[in-house]
Amino acid sequence: MNRELFYISNQISLLRILLIIPTVYLLLYKPEESYSTAIIIVLLVTMYITDLLDGYLARRLDQVSETGKILDPLADKIVVVAIVLILFLQHKIETWFFVIVITRDIMILIFGLYLKSRKRIVLMSNYPGKAAVLSIGIIMLLTIINTQNTELLDALIRYMYYVSVMLILYSLILYFMRFKKSIGDKSYDRQ
Repeated sequence: MNRELFYISNQISLLRILLIIPTVYLLLYKPEESYSTAIIIVLLVTMYITDLLDGYLARRLDQVSETGKILDPLADKIVVVAIVLILFLQHKIETWFFVIVITRDIMILIFGLYLKSRKRIVLMSNYPGKAAVLSIGIIMLLTIINTQNTELLDALIRYMYYVSVMLILYSLILYFMRFKKSIGDKSYDRQ
Protein backbone atom coordinates (compact mmCIF):
# COMPACT_ATOMS: atom_id res chain seq x y z
CA MET A 1 0.00 0.00 0.00
CA ASN A 2 1.15 3.55 -0.73
CA ARG A 3 2.70 4.95 2.45
CA GLU A 4 2.10 8.52 1.23
CA LEU A 5 -1.65 7.93 1.55
CA PHE A 6 -1.21 8.01 5.33
CA TYR A 7 0.41 11.46 5.38
CA ILE A 8 -1.80 13.81 7.38
CA SER A 9 -2.12 16.17 4.40
CA ASN A 10 -3.40 13.35 2.19
CA GLN A 11 -5.77 12.14 4.90
CA ILE A 12 -7.24 15.65 4.97
CA SER A 13 -7.74 15.51 1.17
CA LEU A 14 -9.51 12.16 1.60
CA LEU A 15 -11.73 13.71 4.27
CA ARG A 16 -12.73 16.41 1.77
CA ILE A 17 -13.81 13.71 -0.69
CA LEU A 18 -15.82 11.93 2.04
CA LEU A 19 -17.56 15.17 3.05
CA ILE A 20 -19.12 15.38 -0.40
CA ILE A 21 -21.33 12.36 0.41
CA PRO A 22 -23.52 14.05 3.07
CA THR A 23 -23.42 17.30 1.07
CA VAL A 24 -24.79 15.61 -2.07
CA TYR A 25 -27.40 13.76 -0.02
CA LEU A 26 -28.69 16.97 1.56
CA LEU A 27 -28.68 18.85 -1.75
CA LEU A 28 -30.63 16.10 -3.47
CA TYR A 29 -33.07 15.02 -0.79
CA LYS A 30 -33.42 17.93 1.64
CA PRO A 31 -32.66 21.03 -0.45
CA GLU A 32 -35.29 23.38 0.96
CA GLU A 33 -35.07 22.59 4.67
CA SER A 34 -33.35 25.22 6.81
CA TYR A 35 -31.38 22.75 8.93
CA SER A 36 -30.15 21.18 5.69
CA THR A 37 -28.92 24.53 4.41
CA ALA A 38 -27.08 25.16 7.69
CA ILE A 39 -25.40 21.75 7.57
CA ILE A 40 -24.43 22.23 3.91
CA ILE A 41 -22.86 25.61 4.76
CA VAL A 42 -20.82 24.00 7.55
CA LEU A 43 -19.76 21.17 5.21
CA LEU A 44 -18.73 23.59 2.42
CA VAL A 45 -16.74 25.77 4.82
CA THR A 46 -15.08 22.65 6.27
CA MET A 47 -14.20 21.45 2.76
CA TYR A 48 -12.64 24.82 1.97
CA ILE A 49 -10.63 24.82 5.21
CA THR A 50 -9.38 21.30 4.45
CA ASP A 51 -8.38 22.50 0.98
CA LEU A 52 -6.18 25.19 2.53
CA LEU A 53 -4.97 22.95 5.34
CA ASP A 54 -3.80 19.96 3.28
CA GLY A 55 -1.39 22.01 1.17
CA TYR A 56 -0.14 24.00 4.14
CA LEU A 57 0.53 20.86 6.20
CA ALA A 58 2.14 19.07 3.26
CA ARG A 59 4.70 21.87 2.96
CA ARG A 60 5.05 22.47 6.70
CA LEU A 61 5.56 18.78 7.57
CA ASP A 62 7.68 18.13 4.48
CA GLN A 63 5.02 15.72 3.19
CA VAL A 64 4.71 17.03 -0.37
CA SER A 65 4.14 13.82 -2.31
CA GLU A 66 3.15 12.55 -5.73
CA THR A 67 0.03 11.09 -4.12
CA GLY A 68 -0.86 14.48 -2.63
CA LYS A 69 -0.26 16.27 -5.94
CA ILE A 70 -2.93 14.01 -7.42
CA LEU A 71 -5.27 13.70 -4.44
CA ASP A 72 -5.61 17.42 -3.63
CA PRO A 73 -6.77 18.59 -7.09
CA LEU A 74 -8.82 15.42 -7.50
CA ALA A 75 -10.67 16.21 -4.26
CA ASP A 76 -11.27 19.77 -5.53
CA LYS A 77 -12.66 18.48 -8.81
CA ILE A 78 -14.94 15.90 -7.18
CA VAL A 79 -16.37 18.52 -4.81
CA VAL A 80 -16.82 21.21 -7.45
CA VAL A 81 -18.21 18.96 -10.18
CA ALA A 82 -20.64 17.16 -7.85
CA ILE A 83 -22.10 20.33 -6.37
CA VAL A 84 -22.13 22.38 -9.59
CA LEU A 85 -23.80 19.49 -11.41
CA ILE A 86 -26.54 19.22 -8.78
CA LEU A 87 -27.14 22.98 -8.78
CA PHE A 88 -27.26 22.95 -12.57
CA LEU A 89 -29.76 20.06 -12.63
CA GLN A 90 -31.85 21.95 -10.08
CA HIS A 91 -31.76 25.03 -12.39
CA LYS A 92 -30.03 27.10 -9.73
CA ILE A 93 -26.93 28.14 -11.69
CA GLU A 94 -26.52 29.49 -15.19
CA THR A 95 -25.88 26.98 -17.99
CA TRP A 96 -22.96 29.00 -19.41
CA PHE A 97 -21.25 29.02 -16.00
CA PHE A 98 -21.79 25.29 -15.59
CA VAL A 99 -20.20 24.69 -19.01
CA ILE A 100 -17.17 26.88 -18.15
CA VAL A 101 -16.57 25.12 -14.82
CA ILE A 102 -16.89 21.63 -16.29
CA THR A 103 -14.75 22.53 -19.32
CA ARG A 104 -12.04 23.89 -17.01
CA ASP A 105 -11.92 20.69 -14.99
CA ILE A 106 -11.93 18.47 -18.09
CA MET A 107 -9.06 20.46 -19.64
CA ILE A 108 -6.97 20.29 -16.47
CA LEU A 109 -7.70 16.56 -16.15
CA ILE A 110 -6.67 15.86 -19.76
CA PHE A 111 -3.48 17.93 -19.49
CA GLY A 112 -2.67 16.34 -16.13
CA LEU A 113 -3.16 12.79 -17.42
CA TYR A 114 -0.99 13.57 -20.43
CA LEU A 115 1.84 14.92 -18.27
CA LYS A 116 1.61 11.99 -15.87
CA SER A 117 1.66 9.37 -18.63
CA ARG A 118 4.23 10.98 -20.95
CA LYS A 119 6.54 12.91 -18.66
CA ARG A 120 5.81 11.44 -15.22
CA ILE A 121 5.12 14.97 -14.00
CA VAL A 122 2.27 16.01 -11.74
CA LEU A 123 1.74 19.76 -11.54
CA MET A 124 0.80 20.92 -8.06
CA SER A 125 -2.19 23.16 -7.50
CA ASN A 126 -1.22 26.83 -7.51
CA TYR A 127 -2.71 29.91 -5.86
CA PRO A 128 -4.58 31.25 -8.93
CA GLY A 129 -6.19 27.81 -9.31
CA LYS A 130 -7.12 27.81 -5.62
CA ALA A 131 -8.58 31.33 -6.02
CA ALA A 132 -10.68 30.12 -8.97
CA VAL A 133 -11.96 27.17 -6.92
CA LEU A 134 -12.71 29.54 -4.02
CA SER A 135 -14.75 31.81 -6.32
CA ILE A 136 -16.71 28.80 -7.60
CA GLY A 137 -17.24 27.75 -3.98
CA ILE A 138 -18.56 31.21 -3.07
CA ILE A 139 -21.05 30.98 -5.93
CA MET A 140 -22.14 27.53 -4.79
CA LEU A 141 -22.50 28.74 -1.20
CA LEU A 142 -24.46 31.90 -2.13
CA THR A 143 -26.71 29.89 -4.45
CA ILE A 144 -27.49 27.38 -1.70
CA ILE A 145 -28.16 30.16 0.81
CA ASN A 146 -30.36 32.08 -1.65
CA THR A 147 -33.46 29.89 -1.25
CA GLN A 148 -35.74 32.97 -1.28
CA ASN A 149 -34.14 34.47 -4.42
CA THR A 150 -33.44 37.80 -2.73
CA GLU A 151 -32.41 40.69 -4.95
CA LEU A 152 -29.21 41.40 -3.06
CA LEU A 153 -27.96 37.80 -3.23
CA ASP A 154 -29.03 37.49 -6.88
CA ALA A 155 -26.94 40.58 -7.70
CA LEU A 156 -23.98 39.30 -5.69
CA ILE A 157 -24.15 35.91 -7.42
CA ARG A 158 -24.23 37.59 -10.86
CA TYR A 159 -21.19 39.68 -9.89
CA MET A 160 -19.38 36.58 -8.62
CA TYR A 161 -20.03 34.79 -11.93
CA TYR A 162 -17.86 37.34 -13.71
CA VAL A 163 -15.18 37.40 -11.02
CA SER A 164 -15.06 33.62 -11.14
CA VAL A 165 -14.82 33.48 -14.93
CA MET A 166 -11.88 35.92 -14.87
CA LEU A 167 -10.11 33.83 -12.21
CA ILE A 168 -10.83 30.61 -14.13
CA LEU A 169 -9.40 32.06 -17.35
CA TYR A 170 -6.35 33.46 -15.57
CA SER A 171 -5.63 30.17 -13.79
CA LEU A 172 -6.13 28.21 -17.01
CA ILE A 173 -3.67 30.43 -18.88
CA LEU A 174 -1.09 29.95 -16.12
CA TYR A 175 -1.76 26.22 -16.03
CA PHE A 176 -1.32 25.98 -19.81
CA MET A 177 1.95 27.92 -19.60
CA ARG A 178 3.21 25.51 -16.91
CA PHE A 179 2.01 22.58 -19.00
CA LYS A 180 3.77 23.89 -22.11
CA LYS A 181 6.99 24.56 -20.18
CA SER A 182 6.96 21.08 -18.63
CA ILE A 183 6.49 19.45 -22.04
CA GLY A 184 9.54 21.21 -23.44
CA ASP A 185 11.90 21.07 -20.49
CA LYS A 186 12.80 17.71 -18.91
CA SER A 187 14.38 19.40 -15.90
CA TYR A 188 11.26 21.50 -15.26
CA ASP A 189 10.63 22.22 -11.62
CA ARG A 190 7.61 20.09 -10.79
CA GLN A 191 6.41 22.47 -8.10
